[in-house]
Amino acid sequence: MEYSAVLFDLFGTLAPGGTRELRDGVSLEVARDLGVDPDAFATVIGETFRERTLGQLGTLEETLATLASRLGGSPSADDLTRAAGRRTEMTAGLLADTWALDVLDELRSRGYSLGLVSDCSIETALIWPESALAERFDVAAFSAVHGIKKPAAELYRVATDALGVAPEQCVYVGDGGSTELPGAAELGMRAVWLNHPGNQGGAADPEWSGETVTEVAEILAILPSRHPEGTTTLTRSGDS
Repeated sequence: MEYSAVLFDLFGTLAPGGTRELRDGVSLEVARDLGVDPDAFATVIGETFRERTLGQLGTLEETLATLASRLGGSPSADDLTRAAGRRTEMTAGLLADTWALDVLDELRSRGYSLGLVSDCSIETALIWPESALAERFDVAAFSAVHGIKKPAAELYRVATDALGVAPEQCVYVGDGGSTELPGAAELGMRAVWLNHPGNQGGAADPEWSGETVTEVAEILAILPSRHPEGTTTLTRSGDS
């Protein structure tokens, strides 16, 4: 099979998902901004994961207002802005810690279209355009924007349709959360599990027995240049 596109998961695949300490620290600060009990807020954040990743609670400020209201809080507009800023700042920091820019640049130089398929809350979609990752991708499909989570076929198809490719022409790379690998494989994609030691908070699929790599750069070995006389020398981001 000749592949023409590579689809990636985001957190745990291209960038860290954040340590428990980091997320707990931000949760504590946000709870204080909203005027609610930190422990109760940490609980409601976990309980609303599905709602938030499906975008069911609205904008980031609306989401925080709803969570605060459920805990008896009534934050001001300034409180919500400050709390939202903490969430977006954390997310921006995670995206900035990506380990994948060189690999993405090389895939593009080899002639592959790149797509992102991510289960995430709304702040990721908000901050994404400002990241160095975004400029490497032709399309990004976020669950919170489209109201669909992996492994639903529709979220993958947002990316494949935008790229103008069939699922069978795609390689999908992810850390295994959200049952994403069987979902991609069921559509006809070549699904590859990225199981690397630096994965913070990754949720591997214990049932996955398919193709596996331990570093994102290893996928270059299965994706040769699509140009007849193209090179396969790894380029570094920022090189001219």
